[in-house]
Amino acid sequence: MISLQPVPSPDIENLWIGLGKQASFRRAFPLMSHVPFQRSVLAAKHIQAGGEVMGCLLQTKPTDEFCAYGDWETLLMIYPEYQRQGIGTRVLSLIHEDRESGFFVSSKCNPASTAFFQKQQGLKIVGETDRCRVYSATYEI
Repeated sequence: MISLQPVPSPDIENLWIGLGKQASFRRAFPLMSHVPFQRSVLAAKHIQAGGEVMGCLLQTKPTDEFCAYGDWETLLMIYPEYQRQGIGTRVLSLIHEDRESGFFVSSKCNPASTAFFQKQQGLKIVGETDRCRVYSATYEI
């Protein structure tokens, strides 16, 4: 069973160090190692199953370009060895159950990310630039 475990604020720096060792994350999130990006993190959660960390979920303060879409941007990072196993979809289901109101940004030059977000039934495109697409949850009332 997948769960989201909050990362205490003092431990977030160690999270950066670990994520920075993952070449796939450095490619997908090139600004991750920059101090302004790290300061934008509002919250972090480990994605876990059976005590094993399979990735993380970050909530960041959006840049000026994306602040119209919500109070925070959500970054979903599944470790490469756990990708393509349905974990990201299950995490999005947990977020959807909690009715969280963040949004996701997917770079158009990242076909795996684009394909993932486009197949998620609980998300819709709410904006687009020449570089990326913005997805947000659709909640039925």
